[in-house]
Amino acid sequence: MAGTLKLQIITPDRVVLDQEVEQVSACAIDGELTILPEHEPLTTALAIDVVRFKTKGYESAAAVIGGLLEITGDRVRVLSDSAELDVEIDEARAHQAKERAEAEKTQRADKLDVYISEMAIARAVARLKAAELIKRRKHSINN
Repeated sequence: MAGTLKLQIITPDRVVLDQEVEQVSACAIDGELTILPEHEPLTTALAIDVVRFKTKGYESAAAVIGGLLEITGDRVRVLSDSAELDVEIDEARAHQAKERAEAEKTQRADKLDVYISEMAIARAVARLKAAELIKRRKHSINN
């Protein structure tokens, strides 16, 4: 299809997404970027956040726990240790994970333990952001 990108989100366990999209937005470790067709080649490290993508005018998202984003031609490939599509996220579990990690962080003194708790919080927040995007999308479709 002209005017589209092939987006692949891949983890060691599975191919999370492999489809044509109109645009991709992601949070790299050095800032936000949006990729449209005919983007220059690029490889960058991703932050723990969401990767948003538009298909037929509708925005969807995937919570991505860091990784790499590579743009070659009209292909965008995200390689991450862990990723979930917004429709796969259990929002209640994500809230519980965030609360648990925040509670653990307050009880930690060791820098490594604090860092691990902060990473768990960041993961839960990314999952909640993705879940919020799908809730907004469903709400706008129903109205």
